[in-house]
Amino acid sequence: MASALGLWANRNELGGFFLLLSLLLGVGGLEAQDYGSRLGTQRGGEVSFEPRGPGVLFGALDPSVRKWYVPQELYNEYQWRQWEYSNYARQPYQRYVNTALEGNYFYDIYGHYVTRGWLVYDWHQDQPQALGSSIFKDGRFNDWFNNLTVSSDSEGQFSYAITVGNEIRTTLTPMTFSKPRFNGLQMDFAADKYQATIIASRISDPATGVTPQPARVSNSTSLIGGRATVQVGDFITLGGTLVDARNANTGLDVFSGDLIAGSLTAGQSSTPVTAIAMVLSDDSPEDGIGGAALFSHDILITARNFDTELETVFTLQQVVREGLEWPVIFGGFPKEGFTAADGDERIVLNYDFKSPAYVGPDPLSIVKVEFDYVLANDFKVEMWSNKQTGRRSTPAPPITNQIIEESEPALIVLQRAEGNVRDISNLQRVRYEYGLPTANMVGGFTIEGKDVFGFDFNGEWDRNLRFFQYPNPAIFSASGNHEISSLHADAYFFNLSRQQYPWFGFFEGYSIAEDYSTTAAFVVDHSGDILYDSPTTAFYEFVDDNDDQDRLPDWVRRGQSVGDNIVFPGWDENNDFISDFNQNDNATIPNSLPDYEEPFLRFAVDRPEFLFGIDLNNNDWIDRFEDDVLPDYLYKADRRGYNAFVGLDIAPDVRLLLGRVDERMFSQQRANESTYGLFTFDRNWAGFGRVRVFEMLKRVKDTIPDDRRAPTPFLTAPARPLVPDILPAADTWVNSSFIAVDHLAVPGLELTSKLKYDFYHQVLDDPRDLNERPLRDFTSFLGVINKASYTAEWGSFLLRPGLKSEYFRQSEFLQEEEPRQHWAGIAQVLAQTRLTPNTKIETGLELLRFRDLVADEDDMLARGVAVETGDLTSTQVAVQLSVTSGYLGYILTTQVGLRVGRIGTERIREAAPGVFEKGSKGRSETTSFITVFAGVE
Repeated sequence: MASALGLWANRNELGGFFLLLSLLLGVGGLEAQDYGSRLGTQRGGEVSFEPRGPGVLFGALDPSVRKWYVPQELYNEYQWRQWEYSNYARQPYQRYVNTALEGNYFYDIYGHYVTRGWLVYDWHQDQPQALGSSIFKDGRFNDWFNNLTVSSDSEGQFSYAITVGNEIRTTLTPMTFSKPRFNGLQMDFAADKYQATIIASRISDPATGVTPQPARVSNSTSLIGGRATVQVGDFITLGGTLVDARNANTGLDVFSGDLIAGSLTAGQSSTPVTAIAMVLSDDSPEDGIGGAALFSHDILITARNFDTELETVFTLQQVVREGLEWPVIFGGFPKEGFTAADGDERIVLNYDFKSPAYVGPDPLSIVKVEFDYVLANDFKVEMWSNKQTGRRSTPAPPITNQIIEESEPALIVLQRAEGNVRDISNLQRVRYEYGLPTANMVGGFTIEGKDVFGFDFNGEWDRNLRFFQYPNPAIFSASGNHEISSLHADAYFFNLSRQQYPWFGFFEGYSIAEDYSTTAAFVVDHSGDILYDSPTTAFYEFVDDNDDQDRLPDWVRRGQSVGDNIVFPGWDENNDFISDFNQNDNATIPNSLPDYEEPFLRFAVDRPEFLFGIDLNNNDWIDRFEDDVLPDYLYKADRRGYNAFVGLDIAPDVRLLLGRVDERMFSQQRANESTYGLFTFDRNWAGFGRVRVFEMLKRVKDTIPDDRRAPTPFLTAPARPLVPDILPAADTWVNSSFIAVDHLAVPGLELTSKLKYDFYHQVLDDPRDLNERPLRDFTSFLGVINKASYTAEWGSFLLRPGLKSEYFRQSEFLQEEEPRQHWAGIAQVLAQTRLTPNTKIETGLELLRFRDLVADEDDMLARGVAVETGDLTSTQVAVQLSVTSGYLGYILTTQVGLRVGRIGTERIREAAPGVFEKGSKGRSETTSFITVFAGVE
């Protein structure tokens, strides 16, 4: 009986359990399916996918012992059918699909879902944290977007864009920031009266290529800058600019240091400074006199007790052991009351904190070192320490003039005296705080006016601040503030112009300090070290040298593998990045022979010596064709002065102006004083042609050297040699005249005549160049070109005969150099005919006669000298077949041709013993070719 009752009770309990289970399942079937957060969370009218963390699905709460084979969020679809027998008889197996095939899921800092896709660029800066600076560039940034992304939006008058790229052409102002290849971020905003720009980059390692993993570093050099402009009224625009490059260590709190001056890196402050040297030298060593004059020297050393934070200042007398010498001084010549360093001599003051003569505070406790000197004359002050690493190993102290010459330690220039003072009239007290460079900042203001009371004007004032910090390991480890010092230099200019027909005028005044610098000469490597004397690895330029204004800077700096050796400013009028004097040169088939020397091309192309223009810096090279090795400021550094002219439009094509240049150097007593007059005439006459006249006469006193680089003659040229300015116009009358007549009155006949005449007439009795070599009293250039060509057509046959005469005479500035004088005559005939609509054949004949008018052939014969006379003849014959046709969507041009030349060189030869006569030695040259060009038009 008891067992029966127990069985009944158990059955009732089991039945109740199943009844409860059926009720729960029934209720669950009536409710909506719970998808968790798979479909997002609705808030108002939007669906959000921000992270919410995993939850618990009530429908999947089932106390079973069985193993779960699917996630709980799929329970409503599969319930207990969590595994299946795999049979692919009717439904073939399909391969696994990568869940990231359409990218990954990304969220912003607030947890908002951004997109599903790919991370192509990411720059993170986390502080304080080791390896806290990271940049990631996916391969898609290069492959899909060609290293450039632009995000933009606009509404009404407001527009903005965010640009990220490896090669952004960015200019704030030419005096503060201008780069053809800026690697970083640029944010721009524009409205009707307001504009603003922010730029940023990790210039020490901006990740120029693909980074499979984020490029993480602790030590970095970053740049941030910007510019904003506002239009005031209808005519005036005001602007402000700030650019700052600073070192940083992500292990430090970003607010523990100075946001502008930056902070020292681990490589700079991991060990104490144990030796400092101050180097005094002559800032103008070429004159050999009036160099640095040292009257007295002192030092102030500040030490800190890091337990009490008490600081104590020690003077020189307090840190020197009695009876010993400290600092140790090498070099210099003792004079009455001072020590001098003239010419190549140096005065080197060595402060060795490990020397037995030093009894001052421990280097680990020193937080500031200040030098107090009394100096005069034309001094230059440089600084060295054992913390200044360079391309060569750091020498052991003390250092001497000989060690500086042999070891070439990395020196940092602190100050140069203004002018080349030699009489101690600039006696002054100067103070320098030792520190390693940590930041370079340039900031300033601009103003621009359009038609303000009839005047147009623009101006800019900028200040350059260079920051230094004294390295101390204890402060660095505690994330404390290092002692900060700074040097500053200013630059400004103002331009004013007005035109009220027929009068016009222009004025420009400027002052660019010698020490004004837009170079961040302290870019760190990954370990935090700096090669202070290596421009290619440690220098970053805010303003690049890019005289030809292409996409490549002309010099090699941090972030560039090579510089631009293809530089020819002003010689590319068709903007194809190929010199117009060597137009058939290209990267595929290089051609090193300029067009004015190449057969059949030299008839139309004249030598660059026949170009004319304005040369205000008087280095015998037209300014707009000049290539220097300086940043592209509007005005050169170490200059102050003005240029002004007033002119009159005598007629629409006749202009006359008078002007004056007065320019000085800060660092030396050199000047450029030029008074000039300019006359231009350019008129076309119907039925006659065009006449052009250019005349510029100057009275010049120019002692400022303006070196330049020679333009690239061909694309594969190895380098651009430096052309020094020998100062040919120290006190000189300079004239440049040019006349050109293009006569087109007769149909088919073109007559061209050009005459260029330049001269330098020295006023001084014994003129000398920069290196004291004697100059000629009168130097001139005379060039005359006469050309005639005629084009005749008879159906498909074209005949073009031509004659050209070129006379060239140039006397060199230096008496030791030989003058040049020659004449060249060219006669050529070109004939062309079409065999079919797409096939033509062209033949040509060119005769060249070249005569060197300097060599005296009769004198050579009389003296019995067996040499070449410089005269030659050339005969060139060419034939070319050209076929043009379409093929696979391209326009193919196939050319087959041959050119044969015979060149005869005149020479004096010995026909018999003691008997000399003129003869000619001939040689042949041939060129055959089969060329196929594929074009799109």
